Amino acid sequence: MKKPDYWQWHNYLPRKNIKKINELIESNPVDAKDRPADSKKTSQVKFIEYKTIKPYLMNCIKDIYATNEKNFGFSLNYFYDHLVLNYNIYSKNSEYNWHVDHDPEEYQDLKLTVLINLSEKKYKGGKFLYRLGEKPHHVKALDEPGSMIMFRSHYLHKVTPVTEGERRTLSIFLMGPRLQ
Repeated sequence: MKKPDYWQWHNYLPRKNIKKINELIESNPVDAKDRPADSKKTSQVKFIEYKTIKPYLMNCIKDIYATNEKNFGFSLNYFYDHLVLNYNIYSKNSEYNWHVDHDPEEYQDLKLTVLINLSEKKYKGGKFLYRLGEKPHHVKALDEPGSMIMFRSHYLHKVTPVTEGERRTLSIFLMGPRLQ
C-alpha cells in the first residue's frame, strides 16, 4: 500500500479556538530566532511554546501522532510542553519560496511538518504548493481557516505571495531519531 504524500484535516479547529490561539500567541510570544531555509521568506514570524496553547491543540497533537503511526510510520520524539512552534503572518506581498524544512541539529531529523491555517481575516493568494517531480500541487485544504495538513518535511514546498488580506499559519515540526 502506497503511503500518502500528505494528510489533510478540513475545518479541524473551530473559529473560537482559532481566535483564542491567535490571542494567546500575540500576548505570550517567546523570544526565538527564525531559521528559515535558504529561500526567500518575507512573512513575519512569531514563536509560542506549545504549553501556552496546549488546551486548544491537545487533540490535534494526538490525531497527528495517530495519523503518523497509521499512514507514515515515522519514529517520532515525544511532544514536550516546552517545544516552540512557528507562527507565520503573511501580509500583502509576503511569501516563502521553494524550500524543504530541516533542522540543523545533528542528533535528530525533522520527519513531518504540520501547518494549521489560523487566519481570521480573508485573504487572496498565499496558496500552499508542494512538488514531487516536476508539477507543483496546490493543497486546497489549507486555504480554509481551521484546516490542517501534514507532510514529509523533505518535500519541496512554498507559499505563494499574498495579494490581499492576511494569512496566518502555525507550523509544527515533528522530530525523530537521526538515521545513520
